[in-house]
Amino acid sequence: MSFPKLTKRDPTQKPLVLFFIGMAGSGKTTLVHRISLDLSYLKKVHYILNLDPASRNVPYFANIDIRDTINFKKVMKDYFLGPNGAILTSLNLFSTRFNQVQDIIQAKNSFLDYILIDTPGQIEIFTWSASGSIITESFSRKFPVVLFYIIDVARTIHPLTFVSNILYSCSILYKTRLPILLILNKADITSVDFLKEWLNDNDAFDNILSKEKFFAGSFARSLAFSIDIFHKKIPFLSISALSGIGSLNLIKFLKKISVEFFIYFQEELEISIFKYIKNLNTKIIKNNQNKKILKNFSKKNFRN
Repeated sequence: MSFPKLTKRDPTQKPLVLFFIGMAGSGKTTLVHRISLDLSYLKKVHYILNLDPASRNVPYFANIDIRDTINFKKVMKDYFLGPNGAILTSLNLFSTRFNQVQDIIQAKNSFLDYILIDTPGQIEIFTWSASGSIITESFSRKFPVVLFYIIDVARTIHPLTFVSNILYSCSILYKTRLPILLILNKADITSVDFLKEWLNDNDAFDNILSKEKFFAGSFARSLAFSIDIFHKKIPFLSISALSGIGSLNLIKFLKKISVEFFIYFQEELEISIFKYIKNLNTKIIKNNQNKKILKNFSKKNFRN
């Protein structure tokens, strides 16, 4: 595969960071490979980070790979952990040195157009762990960031599974406060028309859920009404990571998402950073005051 020539860009333009998140087997790694091929074809310079320590083989070339520094099986053996615990521990260990990763990317910043990040298969390990928050926040403070939530269409034929996916993507959006795009993957296996109808027509989806006679059905209907506004506002695209169907539409969509990040999310991000710095300064001032009080108190006791 030929690599595009490195040309220095406008320093005000920053590479777009793409996080690939989804359930195990949804096609995250395959999609990273597909997007990488398309970007190379379009002569877009990009970096790939692999954050899955348990993956045996990946179809793409990872510029930064967690497996180069963390031995997943050794972590299992040394800390007496199961597979999920070892993945979480490996990610935590990697995040302690993540400033070095940032330094590497910062050195290439002026040449990069995109940064692709492949996350572990166990979605909860990355999205709800401290290390996952550290990594996403580290990038979002310096670059525009977009989350790709990948849904396996073949496994989402059942409406209850669909509600679970939508609910999970909604929770990720509110936790990270970053723009998210729903990717309906494996469109070459089955039609995605039914999912598009469910996403656009709440009445049609409610009719499907009404056929579920168990408690889960009525519960899902309540959830569906609650998150109706969410999935109508969140963009989605159908794609096949394996065959490449719809991948170029995804590339075209990236520019629009990058603009939306600066319009809607950058301001809120700056406010949160300002609050964090303000709280940090307040704690430092209080600590200094407490030290002075203790120092004066010890002097008085010593004189007495």
